[in-house]
Amino acid sequence: MSKKLGLSLLLVFVLAMGAVAVEASNTPDTTLPPPSFTDGRLNSYDTGAPVIIYETHKNIPVLDSEGLVGTATVIDGVQLLAWSGASDSAKQVLDVSVDKINAAIAKNKKPTFTIAQANGYALNYSNSGWFWVTTPPDAEGKVYTFQWQKDF
Repeated sequence: MSKKLGLSLLLVFVLAMGAVAVEASNTPDTTLPPPSFTDGRLNSYDTGAPVIIYETHKNIPVLDSEGLVGTATVIDGVQLLAWSGASDSAKQVLDVSVDKINAAIAKNKKPTFTIAQANGYALNYSNSGWFWVTTPPDAEGKVYTFQWQKDF
C-alpha cells in the first residue's frame, strides 16, 4: 500500500513538473511595436529622447548594370537636433560629415573615441563598429545615450 502511495505521489509530482515545464517553454512574442516617429530618425522608438539623431543623405550619380547614368542615395553624415518639449521645437547642435567621420576613424586607433562634440553633445565611435551619442545632463543629472551600428 505504501509503495503504491509513494509511486502515485511520484507520478503526480512528475506530471505536475512536466506541465510546468511545458508552460515555461512558451516562446515570447518578439515582434517590435511600430516606431513612435516615422521621419527617418535613428532613435525613432524613444519618445522621451532629448535629442533627435539622423543620418543625413545625398544623391550621387552612378552607372547601372546597363551602363546608364542614374542616382543612388548614400549616407552623407550624422546630424543631432536638440529637442525642447517646452517649445515643441528642435535646433541643430551637431552636424558631422561622412568625410570627417571616416577621417577620424582612420586616424584614431583607440578602442573608443569622440569624433565631434559641441555644447555637451558628442558623437562617439568604437572600433568594434558602433556609434553612440551622449547629451548634456538634464535637470536630474541624467545623461541620454543612444547607440547604433555603423552602416556606411
